[in-house]
Amino acid sequence: MPRAYSVDLRERVAAAAREEHLSQSALAARFRVSEQTVYNWLRRLRETGSVAPAAHRGGRAPAVDARGRALLRELVAAQNDATLEELAARYAARARVRPSRSALWRALARLGLGRKKRA
Repeated sequence: MPRAYSVDLRERVAAAAREEHLSQSALAARFRVSEQTVYNWLRRLRETGSVAPAAHRGGRAPAVDARGRALLRELVAAQNDATLEELAARYAARARVRPSRSALWRALARLGLGRKKRA
């Protein structure tokens, strides 16, 4: 995902809109951003009093939480050569939730339990 425009640029656009009374299309052309971007910034300024971008909200929670990682570590300790499919089945039997193979893969990676290919 692309990064947000700098607060400095946003403030310069807002200052130009306030002081020079330029149209949104003129502001967009002058600062080389889209008209929709200028519209959104000015709307945000009116609604919140700031042109700063909103804080990142964190995204989706992991499918395997902290208790699940402890269970997963226990399952791997019991049989360290189990496939992801076998681990998913055993996890589902104990936790009553069946995570996907990719969710298990990510949880194993967080635990530092990668697949060892050589002895």
